[in-house]
Amino acid sequence: MHWDKLILRSYVGTDGRRRLYQEGSVAAMRPPTELFKLYCGGLLPAGTAMFCGTLAVHGGITPSQTFEMELEDPVLRRRITHSYRVKTLPDQG
Repeated sequence: MHWDKLILRSYVGTDGRRRLYQEGSVAAMRPPTELFKLYCGGLLPAGTAMFCGTLAVHGGITPSQTFEMELEDPVLRRRITHSYRVKTLPDQG
């Protein structure tokens, strides 16, 4: 398998403008075992969940009206995509 060639990419959209938000190789991400080691020295304790980050964002963390993501395989020339709209709820103070 050529997993190290896979590319993750995301886009955000605000006011009809779409821009690249994240992009990078799957190989650039830390493997879960490394994250576990950094967090607790090895295996996660029973009943623990870890929420992890992804690739660095371009231009800082940004709220958006839409979010698109894709996983591209440039070797086999195919990709998986998904997108969704974001509904911002009013601030209840």
